Amino acid sequence: MADAVIGSTLSGADAFSQVLYGVVLVIVVYLVLAGSEYLHYTFTRMYKDRVELFADTYISGPRMYSVTQDPSVIGSKTIHFSDNQRSGVEFSYSLFTYINSDTFNNTDTTSLYHILHKGYGKMYPLLGPGIFCWGNRNTLRVFMNCYDTWNNYTDIDNIPVDKWFHITVSCKGNTMYVYINGNLKTKMSLSNNTPPYQNYGNVYLFSSRKQTLNSTTTVSLLNDTMFSRDNIGHLTSITFNGAIKGMVSRVYYFGYALTYSEIQTLLNVGPSPTIVTSSSSSSMTSMSSPYLSDTWWTNRHGP
Repeated sequence: MADAVIGSTLSGADAFSQVLYGVVLVIVVYLVLAGSEYLHYTFTRMYKDRVELFADTYISGPRMYSVTQDPSVIGSKTIHFSDNQRSGVEFSYSLFTYINSDTFNNTDTTSLYHILHKGYGKMYPLLGPGIFCWGNRNTLRVFMNCYDTWNNYTDIDNIPVDKWFHITVSCKGNTMYVYINGNLKTKMSLSNNTPPYQNYGNVYLFSSRKQTLNSTTTVSLLNDTMFSRDNIGHLTSITFNGAIKGMVSRVYYFGYALTYSEIQTLLNVGPSPTIVTSSSSSSMTSMSSPYLSDTWWTNRHGP
């Protein structure tokens, strides 16, 4: 009997079964380890290359907030440029915004009001990115420098007013994406299919600086049909006219292009309950349960 068992164990059929079992076991172990690594990457990716630029809720006013990029300065929050992604340059900015309706004036047709930008203290020409609101309507203008021109932009109309909403500006390769409340609103190729220009400037929130550009000194503005023009068709001017009236909360930078699920995770967190004013910090009360309007996506008449 024992001889029969040993003979069966050493038979070709049984040896094949053992080899097959070993191969299957190796495959299962590999899949488990690969799956675990993927899940770990998925859940930790958002925090690996993330820079918390403005953690709280900030109210616009006489004070301009800024984040220093010089790593030798105490308190700086340095953004490290995108590196080694398969698609090329990748990065994202994420923030909550609340724009008061008294920001707008129907006759203010050539003004842009500041929300956030990265670059010089003045707005022109480094805007990587630059997020503004038009002075006469609830329309965002998002700039992104590239290696061909400073003046890449997209306008996003019908944004919520007197309500919190979420903005994500993301670059992947030579393309810029803008999401509102987790929905992709704009996918725009940058000029001449060149990558975005990541500058070394600081990040500014609610800049009160004013700067006027005109078409005689800034020829690229002639291509912008949104501005007013004189009687011979030339652009008269554009003015960066200070900050919006409103709030911004939880501004983050990511060294990669955010996915839909990652944007949704950020959206679900909501604005910070801590409010920072020009003089002090306090706890959020009336804004503790923000209403993130998404009806702009389906209702062209507004939220």
